[in-house]
This record gives sequence, C-alpha cells and structure tokens, in this order.
Amino acid sequence: QAVLALLTVSRVAVCGGSLANELSGVHLVRQRPKRKTKVEEDDHVSVVTVMYNPRSVQQCQRYMETDLNLCFTSTNLRSQELNSLLSPKGSPESMDLVFDLHNTTANMGLCLIAYSDCDWIFLHIYRYLQGIRANDPQQILKEEMESNRL
Repeated sequence: QAVLALLTVSRVAVCGGSLANELSGVHLVRQRPKRKTKVEEDDHVSVVTVMYNPRSVQQCQRYMETDLNLCFTSTNLRSQELNSLLSPKGSPESMDLVFDLHNTTANMGLCLIAYSDCDWIFLHIYRYLQGIRANDPQQILKEEMESNRL
C-alpha cells in the first residue's frame, strides 16, 4: 500500500472586510485576537487576522475608492500591500491557507468558492461543514483564476 503524506498547515490567515458592509468577516477578525484555540497551542499553528479594508470598515461603507473583489490585480496598491503582508504565493513564508470571509443576503445557504476541485484542505473543510450544517442548502463553486491576479 502507498503511504499518503499530507502537507502540514502551519500558517493560516483569516481575512475579512474586503467589503466592509459584510459584517461576518469584520466581526470574526475583530474577535479573533481575543482567543487562542487548542489547535494553535497543541499543533503550533500560526493564525494571522487581516482586515482587508480598514477605512471602509470604520465608515461601515462597502468600499471607499475601489471594490477589492473586482480589482485584486498586481497593479492595485492595496492588493500589493496585502500580498506583501500575506507573503507572495509560492514563497517559503506564504500562508498555507487563507480564509476570505464574506456574507450575502442572497439565499445561497452554505456556499464555498474554490479555485481547484483537488484541494484536500478545502474538501475536508467542506465535508466538515456538511456534517454540522446537514439541513442547509450547500454548494461549491469553482472559480477560474485570472492570469493577472495575485
């Protein structure tokens, strides 16, 4: 039998506020520093919280100058700052897992968006959420990554 070796997840970023009027991510990022989980302590996982758009959050406005969801390209200044903060993808210091938290008023139930249907971390998270939210509508959307995105 072949042995399956899974990658270790040691650096995780929890991000909210890319759209500042979506308060689930904003609230979680604000509350997160107050708590350390057993996983962090026992498994030496580093969890970083990032408020994507703090000026918009302060004003409780969807965005100020630019909607970050529509322009996360290498030419956008805030995108460059966030890429530097989270370390460029593929670098030894980059995050192993990034959660970008959003909410909506649309009746979507549990909806996860991924860039790959082969990502084992994503699939395990989805399976876990299916178990605890079994009575809610559930879906996975696969998004194609644009070549000019970070």
